[in-house]
Amino acid sequence: MNAQDELNQIESTLHHLEQERLTATRQMGTQSGQLRQLADKFEQTLQQTSEQIATQLDRLTKLADDSQKTSDDLDAGIASDQQAIDEPPDFDGQIQALQERIDDINRTTIPNHQQELQPLLTEQKDQRHQQSLLQDKMQGIVAEENRIAIKIRKAKNLEEMIALTAEQQGSIDSLRGQREDLTNQIGQIQATLHDGQAAIDAVNKKIEAARDQVKTWDTQRSQLQEAKRRRPAQVARLKQQIASLEKQKEQVNRTAQAIDDQHQQARDVQNTLSEQLATIQPLLNVLSKDVAGMETIPNIPQAAPRVSSAGSAPSAPPLHAAPLTAPTPAQQPAPQTKVRPAALVFPMLPRDPAQAAILRGVVGRLLQAGEQSVHLYTTAYEEEDSARLLQLLGNEQPQSLAWTNMYTALRQTKQPAAAPAKLNLRPDWHTQGTPDNATVEYLDGQNNLMARVQYRSNGSVRMVTYFNLPGNAQRRDFWDAAGHVAVTQSINANTGRVTNENFYRVDGSVVLIKEYGTDAEHIHVLDEQRNVIQELASDVELAAWWLSQILPADSQLITEADPMLVLNKALQARTDMTLVPILTPESTPQAWAEILGGDLAIQTAYVSDPNLLAAARTTLPETDIETL
Repeated sequence: MNAQDELNQIESTLHHLEQERLTATRQMGTQSGQLRQLADKFEQTLQQTSEQIATQLDRLTKLADDSQKTSDDLDAGIASDQQAIDEPPDFDGQIQALQERIDDINRTTIPNHQQELQPLLTEQKDQRHQQSLLQDKMQGIVAEENRIAIKIRKAKNLEEMIALTAEQQGSIDSLRGQREDLTNQIGQIQATLHDGQAAIDAVNKKIEAARDQVKTWDTQRSQLQEAKRRRPAQVARLKQQIASLEKQKEQVNRTAQAIDDQHQQARDVQNTLSEQLATIQPLLNVLSKDVAGMETIPNIPQAAPRVSSAGSAPSAPPLHAAPLTAPTPAQQPAPQTKVRPAALVFPMLPRDPAQAAILRGVVGRLLQAGEQSVHLYTTAYEEEDSARLLQLLGNEQPQSLAWTNMYTALRQTKQPAAAPAKLNLRPDWHTQGTPDNATVEYLDGQNNLMARVQYRSNGSVRMVTYFNLPGNAQRRDFWDAAGHVAVTQSINANTGRVTNENFYRVDGSVVLIKEYGTDAEHIHVLDEQRNVIQELASDVELAAWWLSQILPADSQLITEADPMLVLNKALQARTDMTLVPILTPESTPQAWAEILGGDLAIQTAYVSDPNLLAAARTTLPETDIETL
C-alpha cells in the first residue's frame, strides 16, 4: 500500500469515527431512564475512539517520517546529478596527459632501448664469427691428429709402430695442447654468447613492455575520447533524470501536505473528544451515586465555542492542545514483548574485510534495537578464537556474547575425554626444519619425506600429514587445542583428492563420516553407539540440520540470503523462527525472492550495500529493509 492509499484509508477511518462520535452525542438526548446506559456507552465510545485516533496519529507520524526520508533521498539524487553536470571530468586534460606519455615512450624510451640493443647484437655477431674461426681450427687439428693416427696404424710391425709413435710424439702432444686450448676458448665464447643472449632478451622484454604500455594508454585515451563524445548525451540524460526526480518530489510534497492536513484533523477530533470527556464527567459522578428517586440532573456545562479568525465559526483546537483529561480505568501493566533470541549464522568467523563489516553492522543494528544478547553460530570447521571475534567487533559488543562452532559442538560428549594423541613416528626417522619455524618434517634413512607436523604458536600440534614412499600425501590428521585428533582425512595418493573424512568426539568416538565421490558427497551422523542417526548429501544440508536442532525456540535467524541453506526442509520446519536475511552483492534478487517463498516469516532484512536498497524494496515489498 502506498502513502496516498494509506492516507485515504486513514481519512475514511477518521470520518467513520467522527460519525460514531456524533451518533453517540445525539443518543445523549434520549429519555432519562436510559441516561445511565447511554452515558456509559458514550464514555466507552469516546474512550475507544480516542485510542483509535491515537493509532491513526501514529500511522500518520510514520507516513510523515517516510515521506520526509523519501524527500531527502530525492534531494540527494538531484544534487548528485546536478554535481555531475556542473563538474564534468577533464577529458581534454586526461587525453593530453596520456598522449604525452605515449609520445615520450615512442620518442625516448623505445629508441633508447633499441640503441641499448644494437651493441649487444654487434658483440653477439662478433662472438659467433670468432667461434666459427676457432671451430675451423679445431677441425684442422682433429684432421692432423687423425692423419698421424692412420700413419701409425699402417706400420708393418710393432717396432715400426713404436718408432713412428716416438717420432710423432712431439706433434701429438702439441696438437693435444692446441685442441685443449681451443676447447677452452670455444667454451668461453659459448658462455659469452649465452650471457649476451640473456642481455638481448632482457632489452627486448623492456621494448615489448613499453609497447604494451603504449597500447594500454592508447586504449584508455580512446575510451576517454568516446566518453567525451557521449558527454552531451549523458548531460541530457542527467537533466531528464533531474526533471523526473523533481516531479517525484512535487508529488511527495503534495502527499506530505495531505498527511499534515490529516494529522491536524485527527488532532482536532482528539481535542474534541477530550473536551467531551471532561464535559460528561459531572454526569457520570452524579449517576455513580445511584440515588433512588432521582428526578433532576444538574446542568451539564457546555464547552464555549472557539471563534475563528473570520469571527463566524468555531475554530479547530491547536495542534499542541492538552491531552485527554477524562478519568481512565486503572492502568494495567503493559505486557512485555517476548524478545526473540538473536541467532547470527556465518559459515566461519569473517576474514574478509567486507564480511567483517557485515558482522559488525548486524551486531550494531541489534544493539540499536536494544538487544544485548547475541549468539554467533559458525558452520565451517575452524577453531574458536574469542579474542579475534572481540577484535572484529571492536566497540560493537553486546553485554552477552556467545559463539558456537558446529564441529566443536558435535564433538562434545558427556563421556570422559580420551588421552591426548601421540605422533605416529618411527625411531629411525630424523627431522629437518622449515623456513616458517612452525613446521617440522620427518625423513627416513633414505631422506624420503614421511611426515610433516605443523605446530601452533603455543607449541601444540595443529596438523600432521603422512606421506607414502613416492612422497605423496596419504593421510592428514587435525588436532584440537587439547591434543585430541579431531579430524582424519584419507587422501588419494595419485590425485591428491580427499576421499573421506572422519570427525571424532573428544572421547575418540566417531561423530561424522564424510565420503567424497567424483560428483557427490555422503555425510553420516553417528550417535555415541555408532548408530547412523542422519544421512545428508552436502555440507549445507549438514549445517541446516544442525541449526534446526540447536537454535533456541522463537529465534531470529540472521544469515546471508542463501536459498540452499534457509530453504532446507530442516530449517523450514522450524516455523517458530523468523528469518532476517542479509542481502549482499554476491546474492541476487532472484535468491531473495526464493527465500520469500519459504515458510519462515520475514519481517526485516539487512542490505550490506546502500546500492541494493531499491532492488531489495522491490523484491521484498512487505519487508522492513535496513542498511548495515
